Amino acid sequence: MNEVMIFFRSSVTFSRFGRLKSWGIIGAACLSVLGGCATFAPREPEADVRERAQARWDAQVAGNWEKAYSFATPAYRKAVDLFGFRSRSAPAVKLKSADVVNVKCKDATCDVTMRIGFAPLQRGYPETTTDLEERWILEAGEWWRYERF
Repeated sequence: MNEVMIFFRSSVTFSRFGRLKSWGIIGAACLSVLGGCATFAPREPEADVRERAQARWDAQVAGNWEKAYSFATPAYRKAVDLFGFRSRSAPAVKLKSADVVNVKCKDATCDVTMRIGFAPLQRGYPETTTDLEERWILEAGEWWRYERF
């Protein structure tokens, strides 16, 4: 009988501790969910487009045509294969750098200004930079570089 009483007391004590522990876990979970709401707040389209435009040009500067091609709209990729994209996009210069200068968005389109550093393939010409304008469009929740075809 004494053993049963000791077991009962330890069960009750554990149960109270368990209840307090459960409330603590529930409280911590609620706080993490509330904190997570701030983490998943929608980003401004300018930030998303800036990031994607920089990644696309970084791939192109590195000569990674597959990755650069992946930023084109799905419709463009259905109509033009990687070889066609590369032949249309490969510059007659050596790309040295690319930086996003400006992003302006309105509705489902963004206009991006890129500053491209390059060296002409012919000797005797200095490295230089130029600004290029490109358009990005929102399609199916993702930003894509608009390519003419």
